[in-house]
Amino acid sequence: MKKILSLLSLVLVLAFSSCIEQNYPTWSGAVVEFQDAVVRAPAPGVTYPRITVANTVGTVNLQVNLVAAQRTSDETITFKVVPEGTTGVAGTDFTVTGSLVIPANSSTANAVVTIPNTGALGGSVDVLLELEGNAQIPASENHKRVQIRITRPNPAP
Repeated sequence: MKKILSLLSLVLVLAFSSCIEQNYPTWSGAVVEFQDAVVRAPAPGVTYPRITVANTVGTVNLQVNLVAAQRTSDETITFKVVPEGTTGVAGTDFTVTGSLVIPANSSTANAVVTIPNTGALGGSVDVLLELEGNAQIPASENHKRVQIRITRPNPAP
């Protein structure tokens, strides 16, 4: 009798609890973010990750994510070089376009940084990039910056 009563109680609990409507809040905003800022830990002492590449790499493609419903038209997203975190010289150590296009019906695009081979100079230089977004889609406050450290081999003795 106890087993039957226990089973009946369990069935009643499951039946009544499964019909409860759950109204979870949904976010309807939109932001853009660097994928590397999401998946990599920040470098020591700063709030953004640092990606180290050699000056022979050619290009670095930084994935930018649209965190929102996909758009029905292309979205042009801007980004900038932040002087406070940049020691490299634009045009000499790196080149950036300053914008990228997330195609219609897509959630990603690449910010391209071109790194010319400056030869064996030794040391390294940094480039700090920051997403700005556009009029409708701002940059995520927590994932809008990525720094690239460009290493250069030491000259032959």
